[in-house]
Amino acid sequence: MRPGPALLLAALLLAVRPAPGHSQLWISEAAAPARIEVSYTEPSDAGQAERLRDLAARLKPVADQLEPLDLVEIVIVHSPAEMSRRLGAEDALSGVSYLHGILFLSPVSWQRNPTQEALEHEMEGALVRYTASRLAGGQRLPDWLEQGLVSALTRQPFAPATAELIAARGPLLLSRFEADDAAVGYWAVRYLVEARGGLGPVRQLLRLVAQRPDTFVENLQLVYGVSAGELERAWRQWLLEQAEAGRRERGGEGPLIRDRNP
Repeated sequence: MRPGPALLLAALLLAVRPAPGHSQLWISEAAAPARIEVSYTEPSDAGQAERLRDLAARLKPVADQLEPLDLVEIVIVHSPAEMSRRLGAEDALSGVSYLHGILFLSPVSWQRNPTQEALEHEMEGALVRYTASRLAGGQRLPDWLEQGLVSALTRQPFAPATAELIAARGPLLLSRFEADDAAVGYWAVRYLVEARGGLGPVRQLLRLVAQRPDTFVENLQLVYGVSAGELERAWRQWLLEQAEAGRRERGGEGPLIRDRNP
């Protein structure tokens, strides 16, 4: 007798289930040093290789919160035009290729000053996106999940007032692949981590995407054990609680500044 779909899904879920661990967002154990390989498309960028290798090695613990990788590959792309051709997007300073690794625009080609702070910001985000892509087998992820992992793990918070604005938006934001507001991802990932079991289930979700890339909503429901609608409703209630907590802290009235003397 062949096992039914429910049993197959349960077996798959167990196969990707991580070992029990911490559910807190900002805590991770020290990982073994990774091998960081840096290549470049133009010989003139050879001098940037050691700089970016050292930067990636120093910042990798940010991405290790999601999953420690033993190999990080970085390709220094010489020009914005070449970066646009590779990524299919304009004005990107970095991107991720499942086959080639992190694509990082050579600092000598940045249109703005590549300060140490700017380089760190860009490299942190690239490392998190790279790690998420590796876990997901290079499959496409919803914008909110990728953007949210970057903003949450690199500690780029959004004001509590934005939580209330998101809670009032149209339904089923978590089922959409395209996002027009980076705050959606930040608050969604914070909710999943703080209220739904930590980073373990998020890793589990990414691994399921690698195996079942065309059924993201079903994967989401399978990992968290509730329907997408129920998950969304609980998230929105949590958003309102975060907004209320933010109001109490600052003594404000709501998500928007109001004129007290109309």
